[in-house]
Amino acid sequence: MALQAQPILDAVRAQLPRWEAPSISYAVVQGDQIVLAGGAGLSDGRARPADGKTLYQIASCSKAFTATAAALLATDGALDLDAPVREYLPAFRLPDSYAGDHLTTRDFLSHRSGLPRHEYAWYGTGFTRSELMENLRYLPLTAPIRYTFQYSNFNYMVVGCLVEAVSGLPFEEFLVRRLFRPLGMERTYAYHARAREAGNHALAFDRDEPFVMAGCREIPFYRSPAEADGVGDPTAAAGCVVSCAEDMARWLRFQLGRGALDGRRLVRPEWMDLQHTPHVAMELDPSYAPQRTDSAYCLGWFLHHYRGLRMLEHGGNIDGFASAAALVPELDLGVFASVNMTSSLLAEAFVYDVVDRALGAADTDWYDRLYRANGDLYDRIRARTAAVGGAPVAGTRPSHDLSAYVGVYEAPGYRPMRVFLRDGQLALEFNTFTVGLRHHHYDAFTTDGVIGELPPGLVLTFFAEPQGGIHQVEALLGSEPGLQPTVFRRPAARDGREAAV
Repeated sequence: MALQAQPILDAVRAQLPRWEAPSISYAVVQGDQIVLAGGAGLSDGRARPADGKTLYQIASCSKAFTATAAALLATDGALDLDAPVREYLPAFRLPDSYAGDHLTTRDFLSHRSGLPRHEYAWYGTGFTRSELMENLRYLPLTAPIRYTFQYSNFNYMVVGCLVEAVSGLPFEEFLVRRLFRPLGMERTYAYHARAREAGNHALAFDRDEPFVMAGCREIPFYRSPAEADGVGDPTAAAGCVVSCAEDMARWLRFQLGRGALDGRRLVRPEWMDLQHTPHVAMELDPSYAPQRTDSAYCLGWFLHHYRGLRMLEHGGNIDGFASAAALVPELDLGVFASVNMTSSLLAEAFVYDVVDRALGAADTDWYDRLYRANGDLYDRIRARTAAVGGAPVAGTRPSHDLSAYVGVYEAPGYRPMRVFLRDGQLALEFNTFTVGLRHHHYDAFTTDGVIGELPPGLVLTFFAEPQGGIHQVEALLGSEPGLQPTVFRRPAARDGREAAV
């Protein structure tokens, strides 16, 4: 069915107030026709209308660019996607030597490496790209290789480093020279700092309270402490791209064109097809049933059957932005949206609304359905975090005076946790976050603020050594199946006593 632009625009403009999102960027293509490429709302939340050139951070929608970067090198004959990564990165190590010796580019691109997220071993740490690669040897795998889907930004960081090693270019420069500019994506950037200097960019916003569907407040852009002039985010290959609707329309056409755009071919069709081929099965998300079934991960794209058709899609979330991109090859349809609001499903709702309009399907209102699912998601995240500590046991108290818990605790591959006293109560400094600690029960304390995507209520459990002193703290820094608490220990001083704070 041929899409009509005006009904799509009317629907999404009517939704912005309900979702309390300042603005949305959108692109819709059918074949070589650009149906829509523009924006709605106020990109700064105050006075500046969003348009087709307004820049948004697309976060993990960038993973498709990284997969295509690898496909470019495969087209050049410079990279074998099924050769062990160690052949290109001789220093690469994982704690499981078999995995480190045998994992391939294709394994990392399909999230079947066995690595879990280990999100707080990179987020806000300030580790450089080379330090993060070195630290991988300390971060445990939680599944055998090629066994199951485990989403991890580290998988794509590894591929980014491989692209650098094979091409001789910084990953960001490779994207610019080999993808952005040849595709005519003149307002697309791989360095966040350069995008913020470019003008006409959307500001970042979040809810008034964490994980609650209410309010809208401006927040700072995410910036790794390791970024500097000419130095990008260390995990750039997982989510560095900043783009606009007009450029993303070209990207969608390139994907639907199997590696060619406007008569110019960049990638051989078979390498593009491989990116759109399922590599590892995934559990179904009931929020999208029964319309969506048979989920799998390809290379930089999720694949579902949506109303019986193949639908490739990927979301992206970073502080202040949420994005979604989708391809429906049988309809020659591509859709993209980005919202400057943290963890908002509005961009996904736009995508599904457009696909349904192209199919002439009208059995569900995706804006209403995903608005409710957004709230349910927040509820599940809070409940999952609270469930770790369970209901507090009444009448308990810490086994030691609060001053005994004060100290620096270290874990291989992570920045230290620093516990200190603030106004007579314990507080925690970890990566770039500082939060208070509240007594939960016994020697367990909970955070009273957000650490990245971890809501308030994260449980920290302290343990004493046989001599009685507090010597370690454990925290479950994620929710993936099989993930164990990360153990942080006080370093020992040379004379055998615990090191001072």
